[in-house]
Amino acid sequence: MPAMAVHPRPTAVRPSAARRSDRAVAAAGALATRSEAELIAHVLGGADPTAEARRWSHEVARLPVWRRRSLGAAGLVAEHGVAAEPALRLAAMWELADRWYPDDRPAVGSPRDAALLLEELRTAPTERIAVLLLDSRHRPMGSEVVALGTINASRLQPRDVLAPALTRGASAIVVGHNHPSGDPSPSVADRRVTTALREAALIIGVPLLDHLILTRHGQFSFRDAEGWDLEDPAE
Repeated sequence: MPAMAVHPRPTAVRPSAARRSDRAVAAAGALATRSEAELIAHVLGGADPTAEARRWSHEVARLPVWRRRSLGAAGLVAEHGVAAEPALRLAAMWELADRWYPDDRPAVGSPRDAALLLEELRTAPTERIAVLLLDSRHRPMGSEVVALGTINASRLQPRDVLAPALTRGASAIVVGHNHPSGDPSPSVADRRVTTALREAALIIGVPLLDHLILTRHGQFSFRDAEGWDLEDPAE
C-alpha cells in the first residue's frame, strides 16, 4: 500500500494579527487627509496609536518646525516626556526628511524675527533668560532657557549663556529675556550684562547678534537702540 502524502496545513493568521494588518492598511490609505498631529501619532504608535502617543503627538505638532528638528530624540524624551523608542523613531524620520528635502528654515535677519522665535517669553510669569542658537547662515538651531529670575551681573555669568552655543556648535546667538512688569526699558543691570556677554561672545567667536527685552505688548532691541554693526550671515 503506497504511503499517503502528507501536506502541511497552511498556518492560520491569528485574528488579532489580521485585525492589526487591516487597520494598518486602512490607516495608510487615508494618510493624505490626516493632520500633522495624527501623522506624528502614527510614527510614534503605529496604525492604532495609544492615548499616550496621541498626547505626545499633539504636543509636538504645536511646536514650530525648526524647533521639532532641533529637539532630537534626547529633547523629545527630556522636554516632552516621549518614551525613548518612539522618540528615536520620530527623530530618525526628521533626519530622513532633512536629507531628502532642502532646509527651509528662514534666517533671523531682524529683531522681529528673533522675537517671534522667543515669543513664549512675553507671557512668562517670572523673569527668565533664553538664548537663541543660530547656524552660520543665521538660521535657528534651537533655543534654551539658561536662567530664571532677575538679571544680575554678579549672578548671570557669560558662560551660562554661551555654554549651550558651544555644546550645540552654534555660529551666533541672540539673547532674550522678559520683563513681567510690562516695561521693556533696560535696567542698569541689563546693560552691564549685555556688555559682558557681547565681549565674551566675540572672544570665543560666537557673536551676540542682539539682546531683546520682551513684554506682553512691547520689546527693546539693543541692536537697534545702540546701532550694533553686524556682519551679514555667511553666503
